[in-house]
Amino acid sequence: MMSKAILVSTLSSSEIHQELRDEKKEDDSWSSLPEELLSLMLSRVYFSDYPRFRATCASWQRASPPLELTLHYPKYQSPCLLLHGLRRAIEFFNPMYNITYKTDISELSHITVYSFNHGWLLMGSGDGHHTFFLDPFTKVKIEIPNIPSNITFSKICFTSSPTCLDCMVIGFTIILGDLRVGIIKHGEEKWTIEDFRSSQFWLRFHLSDCNPILHNGWYYCLDTAGNLGVLKPESVRDSWHIYPQRLPWKLRDTLRQCFIVESNEDILSVFVYCGGDRRVCVYKLDFSKMVWERIEDLGNRTLYISNTTSFSTNSTIRGMGNKIFFPKFNGKDGVFYSLASKRYHTYDDDACENPREIKELKEFVWATWVLPQFASVSGEEPKW
Repeated sequence: MMSKAILVSTLSSSEIHQELRDEKKEDDSWSSLPEELLSLMLSRVYFSDYPRFRATCASWQRASPPLELTLHYPKYQSPCLLLHGLRRAIEFFNPMYNITYKTDISELSHITVYSFNHGWLLMGSGDGHHTFFLDPFTKVKIEIPNIPSNITFSKICFTSSPTCLDCMVIGFTIILGDLRVGIIKHGEEKWTIEDFRSSQFWLRFHLSDCNPILHNGWYYCLDTAGNLGVLKPESVRDSWHIYPQRLPWKLRDTLRQCFIVESNEDILSVFVYCGGDRRVCVYKLDFSKMVWERIEDLGNRTLYISNTTSFSTNSTIRGMGNKIFFPKFNGKDGVFYSLASKRYHTYDDDACENPREIKELKEFVWATWVLPQFASVSGEEPKW
C-alpha cells in the first residue's frame, strides 16, 4: 500500500493546492450556509443558548448579530416568565413555544424581584434595603441608595428607565390604615418618606399582592377586596383617594386574587375567585364614575399577570388574543385562561375542566413577566 507521504510526493504543486482548498472549503461549510437557513437556525435559539452559538467559531460570530440586535425574531419579541426564588435555579419560560430555559445569571441568585419595566428589573438583596436595577439580558447593573433601615415597603415600582433623568422609584406600604410612600428620584442620594391619609378614614385598605401601576401621572392600586386606591405622588395634599367598589357580595366573599394592569388607554382589573373552577373576571375602569365595569372580551389583547409585573400586548399572532397568562403550570406545561371558553388551557390546547385538576395547578409566586428591551447605555458604567 502506498504511504500518504509517497502519494503526496507524486502530486503536482497545483494538485496539492487544490486539495488544500477543498479541505478548507469543507471546514468552512457551516459558515457558508445560506443566509435564509442561518436565520432559521438563529430563530430557534433562545437567550441562554445565543452566546454559545456565537462562541462556536469566528465565522459563526460574524454571521450572527449581537444579542441586542436580534429583537426582530418573533421568539425574542415574546414576553417570557422569569422564574426566580431563593431555592431554585433561575429559568425563563417562553409561552409562545412552551419551553423553559435555564440561565446562569448569578446576579439573580438570592434576591427579591420587586418589579420589571422598560427592560429593567428592580431588585433587592440582603435585608431588603439594598436596592438596584438589572437588565437581565445584558447584565448591566445600576445601584441606587439603600432604603432607610427603619422602613419596609410591601410594593416597589418605578416610572421609567433608570438611565433617564426623570426616573423615580416609589415604594408603598400601609401603616395603621394610612398609606406610607417612599420616593427617590434620579440623581438623589436619599429617600423622601411621606404619609398620606385618606378622607375615607373608616375604610381599611389592605394592599393586594400585585404592584401599583402608573397612568397619566397617577398611581392606581387595588386592595384585597377589589377597592381602588389612587395616588398623585407629586402632590401631598388630598392626593390619596380610595374608591369603594360595589362588587356582588357573592363574588366579593370568594375573591382570591386581585391584579391591576394598564392596557392601551384603559385600566383593567383581573379578579380570580375561589371555587372549583377558579373563575376569572376582567373589569375596565370607568373614569367618569371611578367604578369597575365587567367586560367579556379583550379582542386581540393579551394580558400577562404576576404579582410583581403585569402588562398587556396587542397580539399579532393568530390565536394569542383574548387570553390571560398567569405564572401557572400543569406539570411542565404552561397554563393560560381563555375569556372565550372561560376555562384554563394548557399550551397543547387541552382544557382543564376537572375542579381537582384546576386546584392542583402549580402557581409560582416568585415569578415575573419580562419583555426583552435591551439597555441602551454608554461605554461607561451607568450611575444613578
